[in-house]
Amino acid sequence: MKVYADDAFYKNSYLLGRKPVISAGFCFYARSASRIMNSLTFGRIDKLNDLTDDIKMCCCEIAECCYTNEKERKAAGGKTSEKIGTYSATFSEKALTDTDVSASDAYRIMNKWLSETGLLYRGI
Repeated sequence: MKVYADDAFYKNSYLLGRKPVISAGFCFYARSASRIMNSLTFGRIDKLNDLTDDIKMCCCEIAECCYTNEKERKAAGGKTSEKIGTYSATFSEKALTDTDVSASDAYRIMNKWLSETGLLYRGI
């Protein structure tokens, strides 16, 4: 499977002078984003010879979303529920390691970048 964006593209083209959301380990999150994108496009992106800037931009935005979701889960300490009266808390190990974004978030981002490419077509 291809990784659709690299660290150099993220820093030089996507950010456009903004402070990076992902300061280290971009390739890990780009790989997760590429896997999500490949799934939602039914493998069409992997079949392309050249990746467009829109595909790379989409990968960067989904990678940032994966990073942000993971950071929020870690900040919550993996807590999945909490009860205040006679204190009770439930923790999930998956919440500490899962980097995936929801399908609706990923599709919303993909629609923003790839809506006119035909890659999101679900028909026959």
